Amino acid sequence: MKNFTRIYILALILSALSLPAQDIHFSMFYACPLTLNPALTGVNEGTYRAAAIYRNQWSSISTPYQTFGASFDIKILQNLLKNDIFGVGAQLVTDKSGDGKLSTTNAILSAAFHKGLDKNHKHFIGLGIQGAYTQMSLNWQGLSFPTQLAQGVTNFDPSTSSENISKSSFGYFDLHAGILEQSTIKDVVGFMTGFSVFHIVSPKQSFLGQNAKLASRFVVSEGIHIKVTKQFYISPNFIYQYQNKAQEANFGAAFEYHVQTAQSEFVASLGGWYRATAKDAAIISAGLEYYKFRAMFAYDINTSKLNAATSGRGGFEIAIIYTGIIKTKTLNYPVLVPCPMM
Repeated sequence: MKNFTRIYILALILSALSLPAQDIHFSMFYACPLTLNPALTGVNEGTYRAAAIYRNQWSSISTPYQTFGASFDIKILQNLLKNDIFGVGAQLVTDKSGDGKLSTTNAILSAAFHKGLDKNHKHFIGLGIQGAYTQMSLNWQGLSFPTQLAQGVTNFDPSTSSENISKSSFGYFDLHAGILEQSTIKDVVGFMTGFSVFHIVSPKQSFLGQNAKLASRFVVSEGIHIKVTKQFYISPNFIYQYQNKAQEANFGAAFEYHVQTAQSEFVASLGGWYRATAKDAAIISAGLEYYKFRAMFAYDINTSKLNAATSGRGGFEIAIIYTGIIKTKTLNYPVLVPCPMM
């Protein structure tokens, strides 16, 4: 049975390698903004932002898939830019699929310029670009193949594999770009609309020496931040992603409660989202913010056909964000950030 399980996992890996691949993504997309849109570089409520996120998925049916992301972005040249914002940043995302046999690491440098359309910092339009390098590796040692069961299940022979394996790792350079529009109406409602394209150059991606190109990924996002009362906010948002005929629609909202203390503001957040494409998962999230630190947690409840194996158990994510301020003569901030707890 163990060998059959290993073969099944290998079949999933090989099917992924023989088809145009799809990208790493997080349920808490707002906690790893540079993976959503390069133009989100520099869009934060302070001068700089440091973020880290961890995802653990499918531990109920196999060795869990684990993804870790870390990013840092900062506004620069603030004394020279009166109504505009220029941000730069970097991000590292690493993913281990299954028992760690398939590993993907993305290193990204990002920059964005946001043009202020008025003197009150109520309207911005921005353009962002990212240069990236991706390294993929696959440890073929210990994997089982159908040819090793040629003599039957009880006569498994690890030395009989006849698979033609060309290489165990490769890397490639990549390019992403995005645009972002932000508006605030009377400091009560904030809008953030974005469009981004990843893998503009469609790099080759194959362990088997094939001419398999990574398809471009298109992302449309909309976020709204509504001040209902002095203490209560609602943040509905929506993202739609398309890559090589694969689609993902994610919509939901977070409810925030703000309490002003003597030293800082305390914010508690509770939200829910639904990944509608293929009826994949319902997502619940919770977050706390105090004195520049934000801690968030999310859990996926599996609602797809895989539910029979997972019993609804999908994956969980944990994220921490720190937003700092460097005092200068002029501090230029974007408008209200509509994505919850970003």
